[in-house]
Amino acid sequence: MTKHPNTGGRVSVQTVSEQLVYEMGDPHSYITPDVIADFTTIKLARDGDDRVLVSGIKGTPPTDKLKVSVAYRAGFKAVGTLVYVWPDALEKAQLADKILRERLDRLGLRFERILSEFVGATATHGHLAGDQRNAPEVQLRFGVRGPDRAAVERFTREIAPLVLNGPPSVTGFAGGRPKVEEIVAYWPALIDKSVVKTKVDIIQ
Repeated sequence: MTKHPNTGGRVSVQTVSEQLVYEMGDPHSYITPDVIADFTTIKLARDGDDRVLVSGIKGTPPTDKLKVSVAYRAGFKAVGTLVYVWPDALEKAQLADKILRERLDRLGLRFERILSEFVGATATHGHLAGDQRNAPEVQLRFGVRGPDRAAVERFTREIAPLVLNGPPSVTGFAGGRPKVEEIVAYWPALIDKSVVKTKVDIIQ
């Protein structure tokens, strides 16, 4: 593996190794259309500046399937955020979350999913974050998803009122009402190779 000179970046054993394990499932059985590769047999060695020799890789015959990646419309979503500051930042954010959910329920708005995250307290590490009740600031990230654009649009009008009539010491609401976005979902599937006809057109 190499690259054209004077194009920036670096090709090294380290960078090639990182790319090899990107989105890796089972390294003993990496399925491609042409072969099932055993990545644990790969040997990498420096072969000069920006050159890596790849050797030793083994594998087995391919499967009788091809992967198909399908994108489809899957409704709408909107996400809003509010930042609460110390003291009791997490408790304020949790109370705002409770108020929002009760308002949506009273309005009769139903969604496929309502997601609350408390960034700065538990959003990334969950229970591993430990007791974050003395956090200096916590961001409430509140989102909804559903098939009805009008319902999602109505939700976006419920964030701003919390700035004045919700828990105190809130900031971070400078971007206006959350934006409604269409969801383009991804569905991977397998199909038999026998149903795919290969055709090559050579245009001169």
